[in-house]
Amino acid sequence: MKGCRSTVSIYYINMGSGYKKMNKNIRGLENMPLNIKFLYSKLLSAMICIDDGCSQLKLAEFYRIINKIRLPSEERIRLVNSIITEKTDFSTVHGDIDLDRYLNDQEKNIFRFSLMKDLIIIMKSDYVETNSEKKLLQDIQDYFRVSDEQLSFFSKEYESDRCFFDDITDDREFKNIVANTVSAAAALGIPLVVLNYSGTFKGLGILGIISGLKAMGKRKRRSRGSILLGLTASILLGITTYKITKYIFSIRKDEKTKLMQLVKADIEELHESTKSIIYKDIEYFTNHAVEAEDNRELDNVLKAIDILKRAVATLENTKAVII
Repeated sequence: MKGCRSTVSIYYINMGSGYKKMNKNIRGLENMPLNIKFLYSKLLSAMICIDDGCSQLKLAEFYRIINKIRLPSEERIRLVNSIITEKTDFSTVHGDIDLDRYLNDQEKNIFRFSLMKDLIIIMKSDYVETNSEKKLLQDIQDYFRVSDEQLSFFSKEYESDRCFFDDITDDREFKNIVANTVSAAAALGIPLVVLNYSGTFKGLGILGIISGLKAMGKRKRRSRGSILLGLTASILLGITTYKITKYIFSIRKDEKTKLMQLVKADIEELHESTKSIIYKDIEYFTNHAVEAEDNRELDNVLKAIDILKRAVATLENTKAVII
């Protein structure tokens, strides 16, 4: 599970006439092979500089995502250099995509659904959606065979997550939103098991937040309670939408309040750690500046330092958000 090396070896898939038991390990993005995580991040980086210039708002969100999936420093530096020196074109990158070799079917679902949702996060981060961004999103959507209905669902859930702490005040409303989200996801053919392993924003709104909170082992150590364990177990065991909905409506008001507090603590922890890794990367480029062999290399290093400083300044002056 998320944050753990151990993975669940039993899951169920809907075969039309019922659920078929599958015996395969499922890894979240952060536990997938390094080359897959780098590919994932490379695809996301295409959205940062699709238009002229490099948006500090986009880069801040990008760093939050690659921090969430635990991309190592060496790969982060490679990506920043790539962002500064070249424009990533999906038409050249998609030739490197070879998911079948490294991922099972559910992991491929995790990859493609998470990718679309994270692209939406980056695209919307600067409050303007250009034609170039929309074209890139469409190209990647078509390649990974994500339907328009699924993409629309992810976009709506993104907006819902933006106001998670503002709008969810009524206990009944909270439960209705979660229950409706489960039903909508099932109707669109989005496997509920996917959200348990998605490394970042889940695209399943509040339900994704609930099930995505750290690893089960970490939940136990922090006494995160039956609300998290019970719902997670329901999803992992392929329980029907009806039973999950029934479980949601059994959540007590005090458990919901605790959940809200856990979500806030979780995203604030990610926010702070993301600032930390950006400062580390700034330090790397600052040290590298004295080793630059020519003016062109020095210019690129200084550009990297500048955009990273702008990105971390964005995080220093904004609140933590759900991704």
